[in-house]
Amino acid sequence: MAKRVINAKPHLEPLLNEGDSYKIGFGSKSLTTEGIHYRDLNELIKGNISDLLLMGKKGPLKENTAGKYVRKQPENKEQILKHIKYTRKDGARIEYDRIFEIWEKKLLHKFGLKLYRGISPQGEIILYFEQMDYLPDDTMLLLRTKAAMNIAIYLGSYFQIYNEQLEPILPITGTFKRKILSRGMGTVKDKLEDIKKEYFGGGESVDTSGNSYRFSILKEYAITDIYNGEGGFNEYLHFEFANDNIVILENLRSGNATYIFDLSKYDKSKTLDKTTAQNHVSFLRRIIHHNIDNWKAALSTFLKENDNVDDEDSVGV
Repeated sequence: MAKRVINAKPHLEPLLNEGDSYKIGFGSKSLTTEGIHYRDLNELIKGNISDLLLMGKKGPLKENTAGKYVRKQPENKEQILKHIKYTRKDGARIEYDRIFEIWEKKLLHKFGLKLYRGISPQGEIILYFEQMDYLPDDTMLLLRTKAAMNIAIYLGSYFQIYNEQLEPILPITGTFKRKILSRGMGTVKDKLEDIKKEYFGGGESVDTSGNSYRFSILKEYAITDIYNGEGGFNEYLHFEFANDNIVILENLRSGNATYIFDLSKYDKSKTLDKTTAQNHVSFLRRIIHHNIDNWKAALSTFLKENDNVDDEDSVGV
């Protein structure tokens, strides 16, 4: 299980620009013990109810409806008189008054967050909170997001930041310590070898989702260049197929879809993300990594298999 979130901002800041919409949620397949035994949550997963106001006797579920209280500033203690009565083991009844000193508290927040059920583009059931718009200086928004994250961890063992289509929002900065593959420089053969070593050669990356198979399939076609993605596709690789007038964006680490573009219309100087890409004039298709055979069949409608093994030595255009 992930650790409790203390501050939501460090989780949001690397992924979002001011005004960007996002949803906090988690998948239905990784429920904690608390999540499994939450009867109404299971009703939501089954689709028997449309939403769920989260409540409970402890932790983030209790805070969601009862509220979270903090000490007033400046700190001050107040006296409360309580009447105590109980029966001892010998049957004697004990009764008296006692004064307690407690810290004065004030209500910090009481969000009353609800969970909703959605289906991701990959067909996974996602449980998510209402959509929010990122404002880095909005203290109450950050507290609301933090509360959602901690409830997600409590019930689902982790939280994920999603876009409006329930696709994970991934970092768009950094190169994951990958080798820089530049367009038009080096041979395709050398680049393929570099990719093989970095992604599947026992280094930091571990293949667990068919990535090596997709890589081997791509090599069956006449690749003319390979280079790193940028912007919203920073974690992707560009595979150019000049003979087929196709460019493919593929993530061999953790991506959940392949993006296919018309090479002649593809603007290499324009930085795209997963939303703007599908509105670009060059966009042809997005193939979800759901079924590897269907993925291969869809790919073959755009590419011709490589009949010339020497094509691996071609230099990028």
